[in-house]
Amino acid sequence: MGMNEKGLYHIRGAGMEQEKKTPLQRANRIILILHIVFPVWLFALMYTSAISGYLFFIAFTAALLLGGIYSIVSKLQKGKIVLYIARVITILCIAAFYTPMILLVTFSHTKSLYEIKRLDYAYGVFGSNADYYKQLLPEKLTSVCEDYSFRTQGSMIAQDYHPSSYLMFHTDAATIDLYADYYKGLDCDVRINDEDNDKAKSDIEWFCSQMRLRESFHDNLDHAELYWFSGTYPKAVLLNRETGLVAVLT
Repeated sequence: MGMNEKGLYHIRGAGMEQEKKTPLQRANRIILILHIVFPVWLFALMYTSAISGYLFFIAFTAALLLGGIYSIVSKLQKGKIVLYIARVITILCIAAFYTPMILLVTFSHTKSLYEIKRLDYAYGVFGSNADYYKQLLPEKLTSVCEDYSFRTQGSMIAQDYHPSSYLMFHTDAATIDLYADYYKGLDCDVRINDEDNDKAKSDIEWFCSQMRLRESFHDNLDHAELYWFSGTYPKAVLLNRETGLVAVLT
C-alpha cells in the first residue's frame, strides 16, 4: 500500500502506546474509584475529627505536590529519584491519615497497643478535653493483666451520641487497691453493691449492660465497687476485689 499507510499505522501505534497505563497509574485509578464509591476517607476524617483534619490537609497537600512533581519529571525525563521520594512521603502521609481510625476500631485485644490507643481515643476524639478522659483510663496497663479488652468508638454526626470507650481486664489485689485509692481522689461517688443498696445495684446493672460485661465475664459482683462520675453521659469505673476485675466506661 505504500509509505502513507505504513506511516499512518505507525502513528496509530504510537498513540496506542502512549495510552497504555503503568501499574502504578492503574493502582492510582483504582484507589481513586474506591474512594469515590466507598468514602473510607470520610469515616477517617469523622472518627478522629479532633486531629484528622490536620492529617487530611497534610495528605492532600502531599498528593498535590506529587502530581506536580510527576508532571515535571515526565516533561524533563529526569529526576526519578525525587519522584520516588515524593511517592514514599505521600504514602506515609496517607497512612498517617488513616492510622488513627484503624487503631480506634481495631486491636481491641492487643495489650502492647493500649497506651497509643488510649491517646488516640483521648486526643483524636475529644481534642481539648483529652485530659479528662486520660485521667479516667489508666496511663499504663499493670504487669498483671489478664482477659484484656479495650474497645473505643469514634466521633459521628448523630444526635445524643457519645463516643465511649470500654476497658476490661483482671488483675491482682494490690493493683485493685491502688486503683481504688486513685479513683477515690477524683470527683466521683463511690457505690458499693450490696442487697440493701438498690441504687448501687441498679447502677451496676446499667453499667454491665453498657459494657456488655456479662457477655465476656461471669464474675460475682455482689460486693463490687462502682466509682460513678455524673454528667450528661455518665462515666464509671467498676472494681471487684474478689475476682480482680477492672472495668472502665468513659
